[in-house]
Amino acid sequence: MSEKVLVIDDDEHVCEMVRIALEAEGFQVEVVLDGKNGLEKVLENEYAVILLDIMLPEIDGWEICRQIRGSHVKSVPVIMLTARGEEVDRVLGLELGADDYITKPFSPREMVARVKALIRRFDNYNVTSEKLEYGNLVLDLHSYAARVGENDLDLTPKEFELLSLMVRHAGKPFNREELLKSVWGFDDPAGSTRTVDEHIKRVRNKIARYDQKFTYIQTMWGIGYKFEVKEYD
Repeated sequence: MSEKVLVIDDDEHVCEMVRIALEAEGFQVEVVLDGKNGLEKVLENEYAVILLDIMLPEIDGWEICRQIRGSHVKSVPVIMLTARGEEVDRVLGLELGADDYITKPFSPREMVARVKALIRRFDNYNVTSEKLEYGNLVLDLHSYAARVGENDLDLTPKEFELLSLMVRHAGKPFNREELLKSVWGFDDPAGSTRTVDEHIKRVRNKIARYDQKFTYIQTMWGIGYKFEVKEYD
């Protein structure tokens, strides 16, 4: 069965362009023109990718992304669409858990390439059954799950990818640009490396909720971050 893509955008011309381009590549495409019905579709179905406009009637794209990442379909890849291309739009989308963004106007070829790359990245990421264990922290790369002791960590996909990347390279210092490139798949767009700091902060807080013995992500002043298990002082 071909993979399904949901487009949530109130611009019918954009939706038709996206639909034609993706269907030509074998995708099934569903289109919704407002945020309320779009969110309902996401929560009731399974999609390979969501293409999500920011400015929408009823519920805007930021709120939809936030609700997706807090729901049972939190692992679905999301590409944000922004007409303005402003830094604040891009950064906020990334901080809310978007996997990529495309600035309007965009070419159908670029959009299809982004969709395929995102699906490929998620498929490749989910084929392993490897488990990673450090201290009280356990990551299961097959089930996309993390826990501290017996407590499940409610990580978003980007939080999980960020943490698992650092765990797989324990002890290696990463600067923010490297993390943005490895986890989000692109170079620093106009200062959006701050989203790395926000994701690191959230991951630390979620782990610390259940583990008062160890710290796991260390700040390398003037460099970035590294994964290293240390006991609290």
